[in-house]
Amino acid sequence: MRSKQIVGIVGSLGLLAATGTAWGTEDAETTTDMGMASHSADKPKCEDAGVTVAFKVSSHELDQNARGALDGVATWLKADNRRTLYLEGFADTTGQTEPNLVLSAKRADAVKTYLIEQGVDASRVTTVGRGEEIDHLPADGRAVTFLACQSPPGAGPAVAQLEVPSATPVEPVPSETAALPPPAAPREVPKPRWASGFGWAVMAGGAYTDFTQDDMRSTTSGGGGWNARFIGGTNSVIGFEAAYVGTAHSINTLGVTANNPALVSNGLEGNLRLNLPIRKGRSLLEPYGFLGLGYQYFNISNYNTNTATLSSFDRSDNTMTVPMGGGFAYAYKAFIADVRGGFTAVYYDNLLVGSGNNTGTLNNWNVGSQVGFMF
Repeated sequence: MRSKQIVGIVGSLGLLAATGTAWGTEDAETTTDMGMASHSADKPKCEDAGVTVAFKVSSHELDQNARGALDGVATWLKADNRRTLYLEGFADTTGQTEPNLVLSAKRADAVKTYLIEQGVDASRVTTVGRGEEIDHLPADGRAVTFLACQSPPGAGPAVAQLEVPSATPVEPVPSETAALPPPAAPREVPKPRWASGFGWAVMAGGAYTDFTQDDMRSTTSGGGGWNARFIGGTNSVIGFEAAYVGTAHSINTLGVTANNPALVSNGLEGNLRLNLPIRKGRSLLEPYGFLGLGYQYFNISNYNTNTATLSSFDRSDNTMTVPMGGGFAYAYKAFIADVRGGFTAVYYDNLLVGSGNNTGTLNNWNVGSQVGFMF
């Protein structure tokens, strides 16, 4: 793969050299009559060189492939003193905008420094950092691009005083020690909705749940749970959840299975979340904790008081719940998934006959996972 990259870059340099020859021929034809030469003939002609140098994440160091390609660029420049280069450095969207702008300028300067070490006059190379701009570049934007220019015949040795085909004019740089032109304002690359602002998500999932007290554990089996959640604050430290939740537990009836009774619950809850959002490019890693308040309605299906076990239960019960717990969410672009575990304290429960209010008979724990999308 490395050899293919080098061949591709060297091929681009060959095309660049051929383009330079074509420029020279065209200039000779257009200046046959010196008295009739137009004003535009005095300006360098610039074209995209079709060459890029890529960098590793958070680095402005040149690797071996880059040095090999730049050797060819240096040879092209030194072959004709009318040739100049305009280098633009870029960065990806990892990290913050201002440090990325500085890093992009360092990448362009690293390329210029290497060319100077190969004998290129510093006055023939201009550099600028553009910051985060990844749409049309390799390595997700971690690159330096080349604009090659050539002055017309008779213009004398060239310096990097270019008329760049861009909305932002480029100031001349007369020497290596002179101050670089102020970089053009980096193009704002708007973050996608899932990576910007407060952050929202819709998720659904399932869980395993069981009661914590022995009087319920002895008469019911561990059951399944389900939920659907609307989450606010996926990119914020403070967030919230609004959820529909449900559970189902089979009831042990001492061998009488004809009716197959089950304890089913449905309810609503609202939770306050404390998040630790960590952005890594397109990914989000987020540990979180939650605490909330809710309502849950418990009901026994196939209820039959003639069954010994069911005789100790009421048919239904309305309760107040306090869910609490924590989890870990992972998101890539708009997709999000998480795992969570929690404990739900249940108040004002009278499902078990004679238990009285506030006994915590229906307290339960749960572990589960969810998937969804962010917007």
